[in-house]
Amino acid sequence: MDYIIQEIELLLQILILRRKKCNKGLAASPDGGLIRPKVRNRPVYMHSITDGTYSNGQPRYARKELSEDSDLFQKLVLKEYLRIVLKRLDHNIRVLERAKAGLIPIGYDAIRSLMRRPYRDISDELFQRAFHSMFATAPSDLFPGSSGLGFLAMQHEWASQPFEQSTYRPEEKIHITSRGLKVRSRAELLIAELLYRYDIPFRYEQVIHCGKYELAPDFTFLDADGNEFYWEYCGMMGDPSYRDHQLWRRSMYESIGITEWNDMIYTYDANDRIDMREIEAIIQTKVLPRMQAAA
Repeated sequence: MDYIIQEIELLLQILILRRKKCNKGLAASPDGGLIRPKVRNRPVYMHSITDGTYSNGQPRYARKELSEDSDLFQKLVLKEYLRIVLKRLDHNIRVLERAKAGLIPIGYDAIRSLMRRPYRDISDELFQRAFHSMFATAPSDLFPGSSGLGFLAMQHEWASQPFEQSTYRPEEKIHITSRGLKVRSRAELLIAELLYRYDIPFRYEQVIHCGKYELAPDFTFLDADGNEFYWEYCGMMGDPSYRDHQLWRRSMYESIGITEWNDMIYTYDANDRIDMREIEAIIQTKVLPRMQAAA
């Protein structure tokens, strides 16, 4: 539900910007419009514009034949197009504003603020621990009858739920995405923005328990079967100590069954040099196919 509210707000912003652009285009349009009377039994386009009034108060029009290739002809066509678009934008904006006003948020913060004080005062860590087992379940358990939700809606609902996020060195999260998510590197920022563009829900640095260790893949996704899979961006492989640490992490993932050939995607770069063509290819060939239902 909170995702729907956010999407409505985003769509409203887009439509309002389009309305502003349409109004600007109409304000710059020439006066008058097109008519197509017959002249000597041949239909022709004419520019019709008011040219004062008659003695009875009725408007008087001046008409001039126009070539279809003329700049004025094209501007008048665009003017009529913008006029109709503007009417529909106004209608759609009113509909979305009413829809937004009728929805209420059901996200983590909104619900916690409504709980009675003994519950509201519980720390975030304890609260999330209490719900961790529930939110780690498959969507079919979390949302009974979820097949009717549609895969994308189900995945967005999963991504919006509380989860155990890494608290390791929070001061290093100095980059902020367009949706307010704090991440550690510029590369992660760019990947997150591309995931937004493809409308792919994800969790950032969700904790995975591996014996006495806690690991947190950069991005966690939910596939169409309700299984989580992961993406690790390893951007400093030119640094020997960093490389050794990543190899250790990989061995730890594999010790609990998380493998590259099954549910882990690895991307390797040196000195944080990111190739967005490669990142987009990974999204198109490795992430999206798992997010969507098999035909």
